[in-house]
Amino acid sequence: MEILIAASNALAKWLRLDLPRLPSPDGKRIGTQPLTTGFSRVSWQCHLVEHGRPGCLRHYTVIAVEAHSRYALLLPFATPPERAELESILLERWGNEALHLALESGAVNDDELPLMVERFFAEGWQITWVNNSDPSINGHVTDAGEWLKSTLTHEELDYLDDNHCYGLGLHINQQYKRVGGNRSQPFRPVIRLLDDALFRFGRGLAATSYPDTPVGDFPCPYSDRPARDNVVRLADFRRRG
Repeated sequence: MEILIAASNALAKWLRLDLPRLPSPDGKRIGTQPLTTGFSRVSWQCHLVEHGRPGCLRHYTVIAVEAHSRYALLLPFATPPERAELESILLERWGNEALHLALESGAVNDDELPLMVERFFAEGWQITWVNNSDPSINGHVTDAGEWLKSTLTHEELDYLDDNHCYGLGLHINQQYKRVGGNRSQPFRPVIRLLDDALFRFGRGLAATSYPDTPVGDFPCPYSDRPARDNVVRLADFRRRG
């Protein structure tokens, strides 16, 4: 599975990375192409927020927003990490939070969770970096950044540690979001990230049968899977309940 990391100009400069632009089919909007997550790819839009009181030590938080779920990860740093280090931290945080959601939701139990953990860390990641900022995701990145700055100001802090970043991220990801304007259906990032994690790493663990889905599997939330296009989402069943 491919992991696409799209770094903003600010993040690429901070990491001192000379990255290729995401190709544009029509030669337009180079560097501002839309990102997608699907059956075989998970895309993350990443940006850097620098903070700290004037004249004092500077601190940094990388905000990573997943393209489909709009789920935001807040990753604190004191100094620029190596590219491999940032990859490792992003994947570990994604895995820990997604698998925690699977357990907390009741979709899997304590005995089944290790199977999902094993599958996640056994996944053969193909990681691709590009210099790109998706305008439709940037609003969610900016929103997370405003939550961060507001929290720092309210609590009179220069930075948030890992635990504080996790707690703030959990709050942000519980909020309803929209993609495509006010007429679009609102959703919560935690639900979309959970659906993705159960589909990718919960094979054979589903207690409920879903239409057009092998028995024991969770439904695919994407239409680009190499099968039928009749996609049934876990969120649909939740709404019926």
